[in-house]
Amino acid sequence: MNKFLITLATLVAFALSGVAHADAKVSGFLQQIIGAGDDVDGGITYKFNRVAFGADTTLDNGWTAGGSFAAEFGNWAAGGMSAYLPTSNSMYVATDAMTVTIGGAADAVTSAVPRIGNMVPGGGHDGGYQFLFDAGLLGSNGVSFAEAYYAQANNRVDVDFASVNGFSVGLTYTPSMEFNTGSGIARSQAETTASHGETIHAAVGYSGEMDGMSYSIGVGTINGNSQSQSAGSASAVTNNDLAAFAAGIKVTMGNLAMGVHAYDNGDSFGASTDAVKAKDSGYTVSATYAMGNITLGVGYAHQELVRGTRAQAAATTLTSADAGNVREDTVTMIGIGYNMGGGVNTYVQLSSNDHSDGDHATTEVDPQVLFAGISLGF
Repeated sequence: MNKFLITLATLVAFALSGVAHADAKVSGFLQQIIGAGDDVDGGITYKFNRVAFGADTTLDNGWTAGGSFAAEFGNWAAGGMSAYLPTSNSMYVATDAMTVTIGGAADAVTSAVPRIGNMVPGGGHDGGYQFLFDAGLLGSNGVSFAEAYYAQANNRVDVDFASVNGFSVGLTYTPSMEFNTGSGIARSQAETTASHGETIHAAVGYSGEMDGMSYSIGVGTINGNSQSQSAGSASAVTNNDLAAFAAGIKVTMGNLAMGVHAYDNGDSFGASTDAVKAKDSGYTVSATYAMGNITLGVGYAHQELVRGTRAQAAATTLTSADAGNVREDTVTMIGIGYNMGGGVNTYVQLSSNDHSDGDHATTEVDPQVLFAGISLGF
């Protein structure tokens, strides 16, 4: 047995000696959240608990090559991994002109457009913490208060060009939107899903300063094939192509920061045969004020969704409502955060939510959620 172990160790040593090793980095994030409120099930939960590994090295020609993977578990017991960032797995090559990334990574629009939804301490609505306690959203199309497929780490090629005079440009090509970090790595023929297919993301960002004010602006478009799945009661439908738009601006003046974000997915989640056309759009405004380790913030967000004729026929909920009803979600947020140092942050946020399915005969639940959290980054 001892000879076997020695032989095995020798073979492993020789095998590893031919592999080049880059400098590796390990990081992670731990968080616990306590929530309570009207018409919600309060308690203790978590989100974005993760671990990440990264490495980079310098090539002989001076370029930088690297990669990383991060795993966020939606459910520790089941080992369920989130399909959205920070869960990712990608490699990149960086030159003076551009950085090319391949694998499960953020797209150009997600990277370039300022994320106003996470400004309020407690993650605003972008962190989604209040939705761990309030599951009553009616106006979402996969991602709440954001453009189509926001922050989804699909398998793609992303090209970010070097910034010139404050301008930055990014392009992303995704062969098929259904293959993300939550759906595994398997491929099969005749794949049919509710996701869109081949997609191009294009975005332009600008950052600058003027009269003691700094600002960042981002504009992006998402265009691609239609959904491959023929959802609905009809045996044959023609889905609309993906065509979405997003824009955001964030301005900082001393301790004060303000921002606006808007998106419009149009009828991307509808069918060309719809008598009533599908719609999906929304916006967010936020402001924060920093006082040393303490940050105060307020935010307001609104999203609207209209199910087209086909989507309403296929829906498993609210099927009695008219296809043209405007389903709306509005959230008003007030938050306070305190940085304790050493990578530890705490926050308290109050979210007042309002939901409507557009049918006055329906009585919706509009909860208020008060939640507090403590997080540790390492």
